[in-house]
Amino acid sequence: MVDFRAILINLYNLLHSITFSVGETTISIISILQVIICLLLVLVLTHYFNELLKKRILNKIIFEKGVRNIVSNIVSYGIGTLLFIIVLQSTGFNISILTFVGGGLGIGIGLGLQDLTKNFVSGLTLLFERKIKIGNFVKLDNFEGVIAEISIRTVILKLRDGSSVIVPSNYLVENQIINYDYETEVIRLSLLVGVAYGTDPVLVTETLLCAAYHDNYVLKDPPAQVIFKDFGDNALHFELRVWIKTENIGLKYDILGYLRFLIEYHFRLNQITIPFPQQDLWIRNADAIAKYIPTSNQLISPKEIQTPEIVNNIKKSPSIRNILKSVSYFQNLNEIEIRQMIEIGQLQKLVAEEILFREDDQGDAFYIILTGAVEIVAEKLGKTLAVLEEGSFFGELALMLGIPRTATVKAQKETLLFAIKSRNFKKLLQNNPNFSEAIFQDLAKHQEELTQRKQELSDKGLLTPEEDDSNIVIWARKRLKLLFSF
Repeated sequence: MVDFRAILINLYNLLHSITFSVGETTISIISILQVIICLLLVLVLTHYFNELLKKRILNKIIFEKGVRNIVSNIVSYGIGTLLFIIVLQSTGFNISILTFVGGGLGIGIGLGLQDLTKNFVSGLTLLFERKIKIGNFVKLDNFEGVIAEISIRTVILKLRDGSSVIVPSNYLVENQIINYDYETEVIRLSLLVGVAYGTDPVLVTETLLCAAYHDNYVLKDPPAQVIFKDFGDNALHFELRVWIKTENIGLKYDILGYLRFLIEYHFRLNQITIPFPQQDLWIRNADAIAKYIPTSNQLISPKEIQTPEIVNNIKKSPSIRNILKSVSYFQNLNEIEIRQMIEIGQLQKLVAEEILFREDDQGDAFYIILTGAVEIVAEKLGKTLAVLEEGSFFGELALMLGIPRTATVKAQKETLLFAIKSRNFKKLLQNNPNFSEAIFQDLAKHQEELTQRKQELSDKGLLTPEEDDSNIVIWARKRLKLLFSF
């Protein structure tokens, strides 16, 4: 029988007998193994203690995540180092060996880890100065995003597209960085616009301010401001300055984009023209080059370039805007509100015979048929009620009132739909009081249909006591607010 105990003793003696000298100090292989085992053990214990400090202890004392991380790191690794020395001494290891080896390796490690040391010190600086905090929206070079994490060595910047940039801490300390959240609650956005010469500057100012205050993110205090910037080559240049809350700075480009839509819309209402650059060409020797210029009957019309086959194959899709305007419930919406509805919609493709929804399914979407056709089927009767083709719409009242579907819809052939889903419609109602009020006003014009829908809900036991009301218009308002929480 093999004596494993004897083998281990012999192996231990062998490793203990293998030594080498560093200066006047003798080190055995067994001593090196002791150091490695103790180091691994201490690292594991330090890791768990670090997590315990961050998640269980310090989170009740220190609310700033970055500071909490650095404190837990310093405390845990400090205790880990002390524990490492204590364990080595308890095993009889000669600590002076580490002192000698550390002194010999210190210079090499110091030279090789200059950047690491610099980042460590920079990380401490960022965390304790607190000029940049987790959650701040910052601009660094060409990157804009939210500070997601500050550690001893790196800073993680979360960008608007969902990706992250890992930046060394010393880079933030040594370079300029714009912190939109530093000691302020509001921040200014600017937008340049040009108008044609001859336009009344007062009318431009009034129109720009009116457009700005139609955006719910724009603050009334501080007030928006219009600056007459310059006389340009082709236009009068104005600058619109608005203020938003710093908590919304991540939506900067969305807000500016919406403002441009608003400005263009209000400019058209007031017949204000945005000019395009143009230049006049003066020809000195017009007679000399006239023979090289083709006459009008020599010019080719663009229509002549298109063959009949190409023209016949060009098929324009129905206008989503025009279809929305034809829906009775959306007729009173202006172009900005229609654009918002188009913006929240999404395309949905169906193959032939594919079921879109079935009878009694929850009505959570409104659909416009862009191409193809769908059948409206009463499955219980085994009968096709109608066939809807391009340009038709269905489901608008089911979307607004959350009414179960009264029939099954399936694609007759390959079909492309424009769909407005409940969750996106909810955001639109919550963020735009004017939009929701327009919907309320139009619902009031369809009391007979609302009464029928209310009775359907009551028959199916889906009418809640808190929304019930004898006045059908008030019921519709309650129902809409209850469904979409605004």
